[in-house]
Amino acid sequence: MSEEMYKLTLARQAARYYNRVDTSTVQRLNRCFMALQQDPVSGGDIKPLKGEEDTYRYRVGNLRVVYHLGRKRKVVTVLAILPRGEAYKK
Repeated sequence: MSEEMYKLTLARQAARYYNRVDTSTVQRLNRCFMALQQDPVSGGDIKPLKGEEDTYRYRVGNLRVVYHLGRKRKVVTVLAILPRGEAYKK
């Protein structure tokens, strides 16, 4: 398995949310982030967002991790971590 892992970065909004949640949620999000670094388009509960190229959402219980995939530079940028109800409002 010599596949190169993706680099993961958190946007300001996502980092703010991540820093405010409880320990068990942090552990679940960390597992999500590890999975995204290994394979950001398959595995887990991942779906592409309509109307947004290379933007996906990963379901973590009642939370939605919205991220953009930079394929050339192999970077996953977590744009937002939101409760399910807020994730689909735009």
